[in-house]
Amino acid sequence: MDGFRITKERERLGLTQAELANKLNISQKSISKYERGDRRPSYETLIKMSNLFGVSVDYLLGNDLRQNIPVSEHESGGFSHSINHWIAKTGLSYKEVADKLEISENTLMNYIDYREAVPYSILIALSEICDVSTDCLLGLTNNSRERDLDNKLPFQYDYQIADRLRKLCNNSIGTNYSFLENLLALSSQEVYYMIEYGFIPHVNTILQLSNYFNVSTDYLLCKIDEQEEKMLSSFKPLNEDNKYIIIGEVKKLIKEQRYEESVAADEPLKKTGTTNSK
Repeated sequence: MDGFRITKERERLGLTQAELANKLNISQKSISKYERGDRRPSYETLIKMSNLFGVSVDYLLGNDLRQNIPVSEHESGGFSHSINHWIAKTGLSYKEVADKLEISENTLMNYIDYREAVPYSILIALSEICDVSTDCLLGLTNNSRERDLDNKLPFQYDYQIADRLRKLCNNSIGTNYSFLENLLALSSQEVYYMIEYGFIPHVNTILQLSNYFNVSTDYLLCKIDEQEEKMLSSFKPLNEDNKYIIIGEVKKLIKEQRYEESVAADEPLKKTGTTNSK
């Protein structure tokens, strides 16, 4: 745990220990211990701090992946008040918005003030209610992106992808923000969005990352898990003859599995020992 980073981010926002403690709904004494390194925050508190500071949990824990992003880059229009700003533009009351989200008004206020991390599902729902893209909703840009041909707002975050990317980066020596900017020919802001929010700016980015980390694109996009990725990795180096044998065995197993499922579905329900009589 890097207590200095908590101090640095707190001071960057101009907060005292007491003010930060109030926003996180914990004691000032706890903040003091975190900053001295005498105690590690709970995961829930780390999530709250990461949302409030606009940094990753990994960064707060002392990992060096994140570079400092200038305040102006992620505080467009006021980072802490961006959700509140866009809700106000809808003309709806807090209660009406909370009802649409099927949460309490108090919970909504906690999200607005960043006393609680905003769940992915709530972020997407708020995006639709406020009719702005999620990057704009969080104050990362000033203007909302246009809806796509499917009438969906783009820039949908995927925290699962972000988490997988951070793990891959942390397990690869020298893979920091500057390296990724040069490797992928992206701006520092685009790399920040990718690592922190799982936003992939271009399909070519996926291919480059796949080659660099030596993993499949499906694994990068969280379409398959680690076990399935290991199976793919084992399959790749096989020669054509062995690949043909494996594919044949897989087809055979799938056919057998479908047959077993079909038989199970056709089996009559077992008698329970009771009958209905009229």
